[in-house]
Amino acid sequence: MKKFTLTHLGLGVAFVGIISACADTHIYKGERYYENLAYSQAIPHFEKVYFKTKDVKIGTKLADSYFKTGNFSASESVYRNLVIENESSDRALDYARVLMGMNKHEEAEKHILRYLITHKADESAKDLLLSCYNINKRFVDTSLFQINEIETPGIVNAFSITEVSDKIVFIGDQEVRKGKRSPWTGESFLDIYSMHKSAQGDWSAPELIAEEGVNGKFHEGPVTFSKDEKTVYFTRSNYVERKMELNEERENNLKIYSSKLVDGKWTELTEFPFNNDDYSVGHPCLASASNELFFISDMPGGFGGTDIYKSKLNNGKWSKPENLGDKINSSGNEMFPYMDETNDQLYFSSNAHNTMGGLDVFMTHYSGSEWSTPENLNYPVNSTKDDFGFVYSSDSREGFLSSSRSDNDRIYEVRNYDPTFNLIGFTHEKGTMKPIEEVVVEIIDKKKLKTISAISNENGGFIVELGSEKEYSILCTKPGFYSLTDYVTTMGHRYSKDFYADFEIEWIEIDAPIVLENIYYDFDLANIRPDAAKELDKLVKLLNENPMIDIEMGSHTDLRGTEIYNFDLSDERAHSAVQYLINSGIDASRLSWRGYGESVPRNNCLNDSDCSDEEHEWNRRTEFKVTHVHPGRYESQ
Repeated sequence: MKKFTLTHLGLGVAFVGIISACADTHIYKGERYYENLAYSQAIPHFEKVYFKTKDVKIGTKLADSYFKTGNFSASESVYRNLVIENESSDRALDYARVLMGMNKHEEAEKHILRYLITHKADESAKDLLLSCYNINKRFVDTSLFQINEIETPGIVNAFSITEVSDKIVFIGDQEVRKGKRSPWTGESFLDIYSMHKSAQGDWSAPELIAEEGVNGKFHEGPVTFSKDEKTVYFTRSNYVERKMELNEERENNLKIYSSKLVDGKWTELTEFPFNNDDYSVGHPCLASASNELFFISDMPGGFGGTDIYKSKLNNGKWSKPENLGDKINSSGNEMFPYMDETNDQLYFSSNAHNTMGGLDVFMTHYSGSEWSTPENLNYPVNSTKDDFGFVYSSDSREGFLSSSRSDNDRIYEVRNYDPTFNLIGFTHEKGTMKPIEEVVVEIIDKKKLKTISAISNENGGFIVELGSEKEYSILCTKPGFYSLTDYVTTMGHRYSKDFYADFEIEWIEIDAPIVLENIYYDFDLANIRPDAAKELDKLVKLLNENPMIDIEMGSHTDLRGTEIYNFDLSDERAHSAVQYLINSGIDASRLSWRGYGESVPRNNCLNDSDCSDEEHEWNRRTEFKVTHVHPGRYESQ
């Protein structure tokens, strides 16, 4: 992998000065290359010194150079030796980042915790620790996105796709054997390329955009186009003709340029008015509908390394850049903004905000007054390496991704899918785990009134796939058994999930009394108490679920009072319960009642016995029993 993401993508691409002819030591040469970000050229000089002397200062720069150029295993080896010497040094965090990039989060966590013992206020360390703690959450649902690499023959590294008409435009570097090389990677400088996709889905070979004034001698990209594709905005190293422009600190910062298409040719370049030699401005993304240009910069007044800003074009003039605020920008680096204007969703990459390692892609939504908390898009969009340059259309649910998860920076096609949901059920006999087969399960979409049907197998199991953002009612039926209903919803669920349902199926027994627990009456009264009403509501549900049954309500009294009086009281109580059911919508033709008085006690509490009020109350009960089953009514549910 070529670790581009903090230079060509990022900022401060430094000019590699001419090393003095009199410099004859590897330390001198290595440090000069390192200071000018020429890591690929610094490495061989540092290697010759460090492996002989084990000098900590040289080792630190060697490990960092390995990391910047993507040689994680070599970087890990050197950092490990450095951290053994001093666990509390800043190298511990650098070592942790390398370990995270190699998917060794548990080991990284240990070093971060040791570092925090002496650096309790270090927010970047706390953020890295949170990333380690939450790494498993990044795999919560790996089915939402599918990514496929796009082959780019002849291009070593490719990233940051922009769609233009029937082609894609991206940034890349070629492998070079002769000529000018990027000191960072040892490959060519970055240029703008394009590719076409055939009707058969095959990509053409990359072509260098040859328009005069767009591709120059040093780094170009990323780019963005206006909606009519007649204006292009792109990032470029700050140079005039063949010479890099340096500030007082000998840094060459990035700038945004634009060019207009006139008579088929790109006109002379125009600088973005907020470019500055003392800081970088880059990664433009134009939201055409609002004429807003989103970009990144390390200008003074930000929250950290590189922040995301926006500026609006009004009457040919760009407004003062507006920082998107601390919900999006952090003490780390925020990069590669992309605005999906359909839903006002901003995608960007950051090495903060709780990543898997390196840069991760995040999404935030603008409500009209503020941005939402950035959401990590998780694996497979993100990985433990750098993931960036994400562009996405919510209409087509397709887009592109750049990632260094392979040996180099590569570009990928992205497809977004709905989460998947399954209802997994088990039907068994009530009171046991004996499975009941051939139970008909109907799952009814409440909005569209479409029904999905399943039948339990010999093991009592069934499985049904559910849709996204749906509400379902569930009905389980089998002749000879009470029907059951339930409810399941996938509303608001962002990730795939299995829902589990356990249905206890109960035989319908004719003339078998079933006590309605907690249906009690006050002494000498027949009215339905509030606690009794709750239990009768359950019976209403049962009757609605089972339109094929008729029932008798039976009421019993305690043994206090005369037999005739208790019979009349119980009859009144049974009738009161039936009336409650009728008032709740149950057809009166399905109901009958009977008062049993004191003839069927549940205990031995006779009229003159020494029983408590609670024991007498236990005899004051209401039961129901099925008196008839109408098989034809099963089909009418």
